Amino acid sequence: MAWMFDVGKILLTALIIFSVAQISEKSTLMAAVLASIPIVSVLAMMMMYHEGQTALEISAFAKDIVWLLIPSLLIFLVIPWLIESRGWDFYPALAAGLFSTITGYLLMIQIMEKIGLSA
Repeated sequence: MAWMFDVGKILLTALIIFSVAQISEKSTLMAAVLASIPIVSVLAMMMMYHEGQTALEISAFAKDIVWLLIPSLLIFLVIPWLIESRGWDFYPALAAGLFSTITGYLLMIQIMEKIGLSA
């Protein structure tokens, strides 16, 4: 029966991504609104709770998300800057945005560990 819950999670995730892509064809702003909602985080917390994690563990997860939002913003700054200001094509800009975000995550995790913000 647990596999049905896993299949449901996969289908819901696919539906969200599909919806954002479909809506973006009509309105990039509305797609951005849907994509910016922390629905993945909320659903993940609900699933964590359903699967037996404690409220305290979920709270720690939520706090970690707050700190990791900072480097995750890099992708949304780097991609438009490279495309609009530097004339890059999409995929090279995406790769640079992903690289900057991954680098930001690694740095933020080190900072979080250094100042005791992560378990």
